[in-house]
Amino acid sequence: MTDTYQVQRRSVMGKRVATLRRGGVLPANIYGRAQDSVAVQLPYVEARDLLNAHGLNTLVNIQIEGEAQPRPVVVRSVELEPVNRKILHLDMYQVDLARIIRATIPVTLTGEAPAVHKFGGVLIRALDHIEVEGLPHSIPEHLEVSVAGLIAVGDHIQVKDLRVPPGLKLHAAPDQGVVAVQA
Repeated sequence: MTDTYQVQRRSVMGKRVATLRRGGVLPANIYGRAQDSVAVQLPYVEARDLLNAHGLNTLVNIQIEGEAQPRPVVVRSVELEPVNRKILHLDMYQVDLARIIRATIPVTLTGEAPAVHKFGGVLIRALDHIEVEGLPHSIPEHLEVSVAGLIAVGDHIQVKDLRVPPGLKLHAAPDQGVVAVQA
């Protein structure tokens, strides 16, 4: 079950959105294949919570005030203020639930590598994000990789060794390294 977030249509555009931000409201746009872009706004706290809970490229529902049905979207880009990292703007892509999309998701390492503790090896992470392709509801928030099988110094995990959920396709070279243990 995907979460649903409430937004309103936005009439304030251009440089005047600074007044919205000062009032605790975040501007955003919803765009998609063969449809017009819709300017929307939502409370800053709700946008922050959405990003903390789901991140980028995870399916959520956006209910625009006055519309009967929520729209299935993925957050595609976040504009941040460079100094204090405050969110300035969101771009959301409305997806067709029956059409395959591409997304970049984080790679999360789990477990402990015995080679690190037994032999004093150093765990080297070569890949922290990977591009995947699949139906919007089958794209996970992250891809977990267990390092428990790295027993000796020199052991490594490559993209071809990753187990991916059914219906998901990886877009990376099969021999690309994900993680390794080195001396």
